Amino acid sequence: MAVRIEQEHRPPARGRPARRFNDRVEDAVAWLLASLALFTLLGAVVVGFGVHGHASERARVESDSRAPVRAVLLEATPNVPGVEPGRMSPPVRVPVRWSGTDGAEHFGELTLHGPLPAGMEVTAWVDRRGELVGAPLTAGAAVPLAVMAATGVLVAAGSGLSLLAIGARRWVNVRNAAWWAEEWAQIEPRWSGRNR
Repeated sequence: MAVRIEQEHRPPARGRPARRFNDRVEDAVAWLLASLALFTLLGAVVVGFGVHGHASERARVESDSRAPVRAVLLEATPNVPGVEPGRMSPPVRVPVRWSGTDGAEHFGELTLHGPLPAGMEVTAWVDRRGELVGAPLTAGAAVPLAVMAATGVLVAAGSGLSLLAIGARRWVNVRNAAWWAEEWAQIEPRWSGRNR
């Protein structure tokens, strides 16, 4: 028994088969997402290099403007409730004294992790005026900061792109299902022979 193919369901004689609107939208979204992913990658690299350059410059400036001094704890670090004896406590402020470059004795407070006894010497950092400041950023810290910044860009943009891809895929699936149902409603009666 020969199966007769209706004229309107034959593919075009030459060239590519006719494409539905949904297929064109799906292709356009795929190209858009791929392009955005490449721009995101490029953006993450640019941000990473920018953060690395800024952190390296900051490390250079801080190392030039800060000097280490030996500071003596005037009190033991206080016991923090809930911390087991011998374990490192959260940071606490402790009064210290140190001798400046001019030989004068200075007093201030350092943020330290305990437990530390009174009278212990610790390294502190002072600026050009002799004021206590934090330790300078090291040049080696620039790389992890750059990696974290680039990773943050990738995670944030990747999340947005993923949501966009999921939404586009869902829309295309809904449109395809509706199109297939409509097409099947036209083809099924002829295919099953119910319209004879």
